[in-house]
Amino acid sequence: MGKEYTLTLKHFISEDDSNKIIGVGVGSAGCRIASKISRFKTGIHNFYYLSCDEKDLTGLNKNEAIYIPPLTSTKREPALARGAGLKHKDKISGILKDSKVTFIIAGLGGAIGSGLAPLVAEVAKENNSLVFGVAVVPSNYEHSKLFYSSVYLRRFRRSCDYIIVIDNDDFMQRMSDKPILEVYEEINERIAFALSRILGAFEKEDYYLSLDKVISSSIKDRFTLLTVSDRANMIDAVSDAVASIYRKVNPAETESALLHLSGSKNLLAGEVEDSVKHISTLLGDGSVKVEYGFSVNGYTKITSIVLASGFKTVRHESYDVLESVLGSEREIDSAPECAVDIPLTNIIQIE
Repeated sequence: MGKEYTLTLKHFISEDDSNKIIGVGVGSAGCRIASKISRFKTGIHNFYYLSCDEKDLTGLNKNEAIYIPPLTSTKREPALARGAGLKHKDKISGILKDSKVTFIIAGLGGAIGSGLAPLVAEVAKENNSLVFGVAVVPSNYEHSKLFYSSVYLRRFRRSCDYIIVIDNDDFMQRMSDKPILEVYEEINERIAFALSRILGAFEKEDYYLSLDKVISSSIKDRFTLLTVSDRANMIDAVSDAVASIYRKVNPAETESALLHLSGSKNLLAGEVEDSVKHISTLLGDGSVKVEYGFSVNGYTKITSIVLASGFKTVRHESYDVLESVLGSEREIDSAPECAVDIPLTNIIQIE
């Protein structure tokens, strides 16, 4: 998509279709984050939650919680989750049949999110929906999850029109002195807050962004990164969020960016202006268009949320060792593998 032509929400839905924007949380992290976003007023009007683990759906509206029975209770693999999802593809299609825009939120690295998220995106595409994927990838220390995250990030990306990547490392490094369960809960809370602000949640007197701006600033078939930073100083918060982008992609590829600032009631107009200019000089060729919004939450720290788009690749794709052997253009199997529990009753043993 060229810079001279940008898509907006109006290209996909009419005013009468405003309730056809659907959010889908997939797996443990996806369900928790989506549930938290649903509490805010955003451009997403209906949420559904899918998982092969009933615990992920506890406390959710029964009409919105979609349980996908696992093929086995002993193994946890993406292939098994996808196979379970295929058996209930009609059920998934039923909740997405009228969706004009579908937001799919999933943690990649575990079995359920990795296996089901690409399938949900495929079903949404089959129903002619515009598909936004939000992929939360594991921290660097979670070595056992990095391979899955790499493989299924590429597969998720292929099934989506746009994909936003969020790295747990951005949050984990600042919470190392807290109990691990509290850390994961706080990470989900922070991700939900960041996404809700980018998608248009606002309070009185806020200057907000919107789902329409997310669509118009995202580059189709390219990666988009969302980073978050808290600092006492606004420029430091913005610089830290941009530094995270530098660690994951080639910042020169940036084509557009959104910035949301949240802080005290004394946010100065000059500081906001300087922050927008600062991002413009740090990303792309120095002429990146930056849309911005802000909210005054009364806290002394400044929260900087940056959404930058246009990247051909991200660091997380490199964890697939098979790609390094075969090359990025070759795969053993171009389609996501799956497992199915078909009884082979007609096979007889041959001595």
